Amino acid sequence: MASLKRRVEKLEQCQLAHRPNHSTQFDEDALAIYSAVSYLDATMAPTYHDVEPTAAYVRGKELRNALYGPIIPADLDEHLKRYTRASGEFELAFGREPHSGDILRYEHVARMHSAENYSRLFGRIVEAWQRQLPRLTCPLRFEEGQLLRRLALDRRGDAPKWAEDVRIQPVMRWLEIPEVMLNTDLKAMLTITAIVFLGQVGTKHQCRPATDEELQRAEIGPPVNEPTWFRFAQQRFYELLVEVMGA
Repeated sequence: MASLKRRVEKLEQCQLAHRPNHSTQFDEDALAIYSAVSYLDATMAPTYHDVEPTAAYVRGKELRNALYGPIIPADLDEHLKRYTRASGEFELAFGREPHSGDILRYEHVARMHSAENYSRLFGRIVEAWQRQLPRLTCPLRFEEGQLLRRLALDRRGDAPKWAEDVRIQPVMRWLEIPEVMLNTDLKAMLTITAIVFLGQVGTKHQCRPATDEELQRAEIGPPVNEPTWFRFAQQRFYELLVEVMGA
């Protein structure tokens, strides 16, 4: 037993000695690159499949799991089962799931999805990409308040095309909430300014348009959070899962 114990200790020491020693800059870049993958899809070039094998992505995934825990399978994720577009926006703004009586205003959504926040997020991603993946063109740019995506070529010899992803714009984010869209007159360009949460009905968070009386009674909530790369990436990931699952 003593001999076996010494052999195990020697093996552990050897593994530690050969473990990569990553710099702080590399780790920060790896997290940024990992977060960027939630914004890539098959219409773009490069795609997720080009990034996944890289050392930066692998390290980013490792760090993400160490900080926040591994991704839970969709059928076991209780948070995802409660998730809706409305609750996701509330959680992005306030760092928690909504309770009955909580109010989400359009101004909260606009502040979360502001050009300043996205400029900071995507500027960080582009810088990290250029340092760690110089042989791959970064398929994301944020310019003049617009997120631009580099599209895959239709034919060889074509020049790369960049198209705006309007899904990040505050108005689009607000209208993607079903309860908002149902109470919007697109022809008249009129919509509601706030929703109130009703708690969970079944498994999902439910909400409805807030009344004028509720808005007048509503207390001023805590300051809206400045979203981190992780919260933006998590929201994007949940939206994709909900869309695929039809929830």
